[in-house]
Amino acid sequence: MDPLHVVLLLAASVGAGVVNALAGGGSLVTLPVLLGLGLPPTTAAATNAVAAWSGLLGGTMLYRDVLAPHARTVAVMAVLSVIGGAAGGGLMILTPHHLLERAMPWMILAATLAFLFAPYLRDLARSDEAWAMADPADLVGWRGVVQVLVSALTGFFNPAGGVAMVAAFQAFGVDDLRLATGLKIVLGMAMTGASVAVFVSVGAVVWPIALLMIAGTVLGGWVGAAIALRIDRRWLRGALLAWGGAMSAAFLLPV
Repeated sequence: MDPLHVVLLLAASVGAGVVNALAGGGSLVTLPVLLGLGLPPTTAAATNAVAAWSGLLGGTMLYRDVLAPHARTVAVMAVLSVIGGAAGGGLMILTPHHLLERAMPWMILAATLAFLFAPYLRDLARSDEAWAMADPADLVGWRGVVQVLVSALTGFFNPAGGVAMVAAFQAFGVDDLRLATGLKIVLGMAMTGASVAVFVSVGAVVWPIALLMIAGTVLGGWVGAAIALRIDRRWLRGALLAWGGAMSAAFLLPV
């Protein structure tokens, strides 16, 4: 790998880790870089998913106590997440290369716009009735269907997963912010992990790049946690949106 590419990937991964720690959406930083370096869309998405999955590992223990009272329901949601994530990953592998190559810039743009309008999407999806998550049987119905669909979307295109999950939890009636955040991390791990398993099984992951990105993401997460109280997240969101818009334009506009 070219030294300049190594520096660029490491910098993007550290940036993604910082963004994930402060606002979420770090995959929007790294995926365009992988595509810009010439990786095929499937390979870029698969390698990016490995780094995204590793970035969730540290957060799972932080919310163990918050999720423990809802363990049975969370377990069922995790099973649904694995099913959907594996289906999404499989769909990514089966999608013809030329279609992905055309669609990927538009998908990045759509994920960027979803991130921009995330607060409004959450308000639109907000349920008037709180869900206590006491009975896993509540997932037999529309909640279970939505959970599988959101998981499939995340498995297929990881950058869209965070916004979709938060909107789904609002629609479910999860009104506790810490609980919603814990669900996002744990279930995100399940659905992304399932898609990663599919990607690994077909050899779609470029491991030298993935390992470099994992190191950068972990370092960025540590930096993000250290500066969390010193930075205005509105500026961070603006920078991420500008980056996503610029990358989409770079891929979509003719040279």
